[in-house]
Amino acid sequence: MSDTEEKAQVKSLWSDLALRIVSGVVLAVAAFAVTWWGGLVYALFFGAVTVLIYREWVAMVGEAPTGTPAMTGYISVLGSLFCFYFGDWQAGLAIPVFGAGYLLIARCSYAAARWCAGGILYAGLFGAAMLLLRQDATHGFSAILILFALVWGTDVSAYFVGKFVGGPKLWRRVSPKKTWSGSLGGLVLGTGFSVTVAIILGLQPSVTMVAMLGGLSVLSQVGDLAESQMKRMFGVKDSGSLIPGHGGVMDRVDGLLFAVVAAAVIGFAFADIHSVATGFLIQ
Repeated sequence: MSDTEEKAQVKSLWSDLALRIVSGVVLAVAAFAVTWWGGLVYALFFGAVTVLIYREWVAMVGEAPTGTPAMTGYISVLGSLFCFYFGDWQAGLAIPVFGAGYLLIARCSYAAARWCAGGILYAGLFGAAMLLLRQDATHGFSAILILFALVWGTDVSAYFVGKFVGGPKLWRRVSPKKTWSGSLGGLVLGTGFSVTVAIILGLQPSVTMVAMLGGLSVLSQVGDLAESQMKRMFGVKDSGSLIPGHGGVMDRVDGLLFAVVAAAVIGFAFADIHSVATGFLIQ
């Protein structure tokens, strides 16, 4: 490679990184703002994210955007979000299950319909967890912010540690650029960042909370790898092109999705449905 080509390649890499940083900052500010505001603004923002997740899933698996499987999914996801927003969590959980069941039973003659059934559950769980956690009047805001700090801190730390430290690949076949050093760096720094945010918000992190956040950091990386594997299965580079430098919405929330769903499950195990964030943070 000539000096000119090498300089051009370095310039391109820095240009891509700058675009990623600017897009990431804009997204982070928007997410923080709507989370702080809460209520209908928060529900509409993350409701739109949930619908976009399903839209990208449908496109990725090769299903027609206005076919029966796609429309069944949209109706199921929107119906679920509507019920969760108005406090009917039983119906909110049941609707995606019925929608997915319909596709599996009535539309099971081809693979894309079956994949769309999985997409309904994938997107629906994300929307449900985001709404349930934020609706906790006591710790909803704190829980979402801590999860943002954890997942994004893990992601950014893993990227830079992996880039500058290098070493053995984590799972070359699925994600050729990810390294063990990046994964461990993301775990340590992402967990540390989320604990710092918890302290700033006035919480007293216990050993249990730190261990739990570390586990969710690992789980967020599993979510990233799972989406990478799915993209390889369907031969696509990105889930979409909506976000400059980042690809699609699924590319940005894959790790967050796994973490928030797990956090909501943990919270529900330790508290009632109206205090999911409290159960998550205060065991």
